[in-house]
Amino acid sequence: MDIYEVTGFRTGVDKAGVNFLNPSDAFDRLTNAFIYRQVLQSRLGFTQFGDRLSDNTRVMGIFENVLPDGSKELLVASQQFLYIYVALTNTFTQIPFTSTLGIVNFGITDPTAYISGTTYLTAAGTKRFVFTSKGMDITLGGGVYYYENLAGPGSGVKVFTNAADNVLYVPPASGNLLRATNVIWFGERINFFVPLIGGTQYNQGILYSGISDAAGNGDSFNAPGSGLLSADTYELMKGALNLGDVLVLNFQRSSWTLEKTRDVFNPYFVRKIPSVLGTDAGFSAVSWAYEVKSLGKTGCITTDGRQSLRFDDKFPNFTRDEVEQNKFELTYGGFDRATEQFMFAYRSNLSTLSTNTQDSVLIYNYKENTWAQNTQRFSVFGQSDVGLDLVWNDIDGAMNPAWARWDETEEIWNKIGRGASVQKTLAGDNLGFVYEINKDFDDYFVNISAITLATSAVVTVSASAFQVGDRVILANVGGMTQINGLKLFVLAASATSLTLNINSTNFTAYTSGGTVSKIIDFQAEMSPFNPYRSHGRQVYVSHIEFLINTNSAGMNVGIFDNLENDIIKNVRVESPISDAEREWIEIIVDHEANFLKFVLSNESSTRQTIITSIRIHASPGAYTSS
Repeated sequence: MDIYEVTGFRTGVDKAGVNFLNPSDAFDRLTNAFIYRQVLQSRLGFTQFGDRLSDNTRVMGIFENVLPDGSKELLVASQQFLYIYVALTNTFTQIPFTSTLGIVNFGITDPTAYISGTTYLTAAGTKRFVFTSKGMDITLGGGVYYYENLAGPGSGVKVFTNAADNVLYVPPASGNLLRATNVIWFGERINFFVPLIGGTQYNQGILYSGISDAAGNGDSFNAPGSGLLSADTYELMKGALNLGDVLVLNFQRSSWTLEKTRDVFNPYFVRKIPSVLGTDAGFSAVSWAYEVKSLGKTGCITTDGRQSLRFDDKFPNFTRDEVEQNKFELTYGGFDRATEQFMFAYRSNLSTLSTNTQDSVLIYNYKENTWAQNTQRFSVFGQSDVGLDLVWNDIDGAMNPAWARWDETEEIWNKIGRGASVQKTLAGDNLGFVYEINKDFDDYFVNISAITLATSAVVTVSASAFQVGDRVILANVGGMTQINGLKLFVLAASATSLTLNINSTNFTAYTSGGTVSKIIDFQAEMSPFNPYRSHGRQVYVSHIEFLINTNSAGMNVGIFDNLENDIIKNVRVESPISDAEREWIEIIVDHEANFLKFVLSNESSTRQTIITSIRIHASPGAYTSS
């Protein structure tokens, strides 16, 4: 009997590679899971961060604004307004418009018109945050805005290109700057990409200011050292990202760099990078580990400023087959330092959402070369170390529902409430909510304040983003205890109520308390297994073992005859009770086939499934007929 131990898990093999010749390529597909430090885990959930943005519109950008004293502000932009996070109250406050033009909102209607922003130095040496979007309504008077945190009167959102708001602004000689797709502080200058100037859009262009100095040339686009530079191509520029000493420019069929020169009057030159494909979703670009990764309709590309290569060798057809092509530009990229994951929120070609937003996230761990797919409805990603920093007496359920009861909270006891100066990965959604991701083991998790006695029970909850079709579980409900632990579907949803597919008319009346959580559906589909195929033999598997953490959730193990796609057996595995950190669990298979496939799955909102190793006990079977 041979033993094939699968450790150092990796995911995603070419569809032709069914012979299991490399046991490390153990999984064809991971859903709501990830591999980190060679351990397979059902994914962590997320928790709401702050309150809902008051205008309830799509989150279009999450930013950190660095102030002169080194402190940071967390800014979030919706389709209409800019908000600042207030840690003391764990809320987002709308920053008012103080422009002399009487602006009322940004007027963005295009869900792909994400907002780009950057902190920059003013002539006085203070710092401002300037931001723009290709979707800003210029008929309202603005298309490029700035925010400056000033003590007293004057703090607010103003129009960067309005002389009355920004007295040092000087437009380009060819006309006024109206808006752009991206803005980046680079080379001591403000740089706008794909600018709209005087009615002409420069699809390959970079508009840059003069060098920031006490004379205000950093706000002037007609000063010495300012100018408009265009890449020598007919392709459309899809975005730009800072990669240290160079900017990577993403085009539809190629990649370019913007590099500094020693000539202050001609500060940049553009250079094309040899590339196998381009970028179709400009805001899919993510910069980390000396590379920029982005998504095109024909594949995923990584650029280090010298060459561009595909990095989807284990998922070569993903963007073509899995992403809805006519909504491809919705794709937005992010990075989580804690888990070393690149994240790309996209709209699946099987999406059932009625609104124009994403419903899935592609996960890529660049260190371990692993892939997974998550079912999460995020519009954008961002990062911040701004957050709550509380003492024990400050902790209460009003500020954070997870703290309402000590026996319910999923926080780590010695870290509860200590959020400041800890790097957080944030995400926004289409409804104006912001979340901290890879945290806790729930997705949407809220308190209940009422439940009706009805043929379809209506649950009153705090503000949340549940949607029709979500599977949820209720817990710790007082009075109507019959509903606790039931896994139910959402039939109708608003921000503060859920209609569930349960007849509660004969239940005990609701009295108090309770929570509702969205269930995380974990699945790991292993590659078809037969290490003897090259010898013309079937495989016989006597049993399979899983090294599972003792404090993790259990799982279902489905065993399939892969060629016939017939299920042989489905076994429920519970995590062992032991003082050890992990234990081996054995499942009898006793089956011979051309290929066997193992599918691991679980439904949980409270605990992860964590597997360190898998052992398959096998021997050669009968000769195959082909």
